[in-house]
Amino acid sequence: MSKTCRIGFLPVSIDTDATQPLRDKLRIIAAERGRNLSSFRHNPVKDMEEQSRIYRRLFGRFATGVAVVLAEDEGKTVGITINSLTSTSLDPLLLLFCVNNESRSGRSILSAGRFTVNILGAHQEEIARYFANRTGLVPDFELQRDGGYVWLAKSNGVFRCEVEASHPGGDHRIIVGRVAGLHGPDECERLLIYHEGRYVHLPARRANDELMEIPQP
Repeated sequence: MSKTCRIGFLPVSIDTDATQPLRDKLRIIAAERGRNLSSFRHNPVKDMEEQSRIYRRLFGRFATGVAVVLAEDEGKTVGITINSLTSTSLDPLLLLFCVNNESRSGRSILSAGRFTVNILGAHQEEIARYFANRTGLVPDFELQRDGGYVWLAKSNGVFRCEVEASHPGGDHRIIVGRVAGLHGPDECERLLIYHEGRYVHLPARRANDELMEIPQP
């Protein structure tokens, strides 16, 4: 005759007619199985790390443009490379981007109260790398200034913004800007794209290409 008992969370069938040493051995085997399986039990810290890793990997498949946000705070030019730029509203003209809570440049942009968003072309990849890491040699670029704003010359587009609002967003800050002015070239240069952790160059739209409007939600 046998019966099922539970050791830990494992059901184990034990022959009740077996000798005591055999029953003890079965219990030891069941306990070992429990220890071997314990690594698969729920671990909140490891689960969160794994989810974050997968989240970043999957979101990396969402190709975006690349922009640099510039501001002048206490006489110093500060900048940060972003790919979180979003058009938020047409009336009024609003845009937003996100910065890490620990970003000193992000705090300087908020302190300045105004900034520019510079949409980069493929020829400005080194500028994107510089403002992303602030390491290595300073690339050759031209800054232009007017009315308290500073922006990159030869960008695909420039938006001069006042800080409209700032909102918490987990480990990032969401900065909303009200567009006070904008300009850009008539023809777009080759595009700088960010995809799966790499910069990619994309040809600009040809003049005879058909435009496709994205429906507004």
